[in-house]
Amino acid sequence: MVIRNGKDIILLCNLYVKTNFKHQTLIGGIHIIHFICVMNQEVAEENIANGENPSPTLVIAFDAKRLFNNFTGLGNYSRTLLKNLQTYYPQHEYHLFTPKFKKNDETAYFLDDSKFIIHTPKNYNPFWRTFGMSAEINTLKPDIFHGLSHEIPFGLHKNIKTLVTFHDLIYEKFPDQFGWWDKKIYHLKYKSSAFRANHITAISESTKSDLMNIYQIPNEKISVNFQSCNDIFQLEDEHEENLKVELAGIKDYYLYVGSIIERKGLLQTIIAFAQLPESAKKPFVVVGNGNKNYISKVRDMIRYYELEEYFYFIKGISNPELISVYDHCYALVYPSVYEGFGIPVIEALFRKKPVITSDISSLPEAAGPGAILVDPYSPEDIAKAIHWLNDPKVYKDVSEKGHQYVKSRFSSSETTRSLMELYLDLLS
Repeated sequence: MVIRNGKDIILLCNLYVKTNFKHQTLIGGIHIIHFICVMNQEVAEENIANGENPSPTLVIAFDAKRLFNNFTGLGNYSRTLLKNLQTYYPQHEYHLFTPKFKKNDETAYFLDDSKFIIHTPKNYNPFWRTFGMSAEINTLKPDIFHGLSHEIPFGLHKNIKTLVTFHDLIYEKFPDQFGWWDKKIYHLKYKSSAFRANHITAISESTKSDLMNIYQIPNEKISVNFQSCNDIFQLEDEHEENLKVELAGIKDYYLYVGSIIERKGLLQTIIAFAQLPESAKKPFVVVGNGNKNYISKVRDMIRYYELEEYFYFIKGISNPELISVYDHCYALVYPSVYEGFGIPVIEALFRKKPVITSDISSLPEAAGPGAILVDPYSPEDIAKAIHWLNDPKVYKDVSEKGHQYVKSRFSSSETTRSLMELYLDLLS
């Protein structure tokens, strides 16, 4: 008989107890084992009935530098992922390795030592993250090490399963946007991590395709695990109290959220806006900061078309404020030429707002039926989409489909469940 679990032991004990044993001591011992197994089995079945996960505790280590020190895309991804893991799977141990950390409202949750264990170097070492922290990780002996932003350290013990998240390969596809030294370092470190890791998780099918085509990573080594956005954007209620002072009294505006850089397509959007009939023109709110030279071009274009009365620029905005900005907008206009995923797209969809975005890169994956897809290089195409979205029937249809789509694919519970399944598969 193969003994697989507590139920098998109970059956075995019943079999032996029913047999005519001469040794009463042995029978007494079997009765005790039988009682313990029955009790354990009942507790396990009760836990399962209550929705609790009966799996053993995992020890998972993370590269948490971005979590504690980056407050845009990569940092947001890290904070959302770790908070969701702790919320939905609190039985596991989460160890955060970082060369330093900043204390603020964004990181306060992760400084709670009842939820996370933080590891920092005793002395400053600029190479600690690449080489030094592996010794501490090896001493910890975690089940898994997860590099959250393209890299894992050298020197990890082979018994530790390694996973690395790839967000995009923008430094390979748009090298002109990076300095010579940066793109060399990114290429060497990130490509090395892709080959050394036991497995890769890509945040979109688009990123997976880039990894396969550019780095020649085999298909079976890459899993796609979509990312979610902060839970606060997924709440159903509408926010009124946190609207920025600059937008007081303004509603139903077009919205752009993201870094103001060339590949995001704001310049093409302004040219498109200038082509709209007066009936389709509304205020346009730009949330973000970025390259000073590009911002100057954007403002020059607004002045050229005499659109100053329509455009509002906001930066340094908190998530509660951003929710209100989404809730009061008409639609998100986001014609980026390349994204690893496109978080503003799903944030807008969770707030029940339709999206105009690009028909390339990962953006069709993020937007689904909740968007009108455009050629991001064509102001004419963008203008047609904005005009079309002013049709009430089109607006209602796209908004409803987009909200259903994003809830079914990118909710915190769904994306976290998918990641935990990947962790368990990695260990099997």
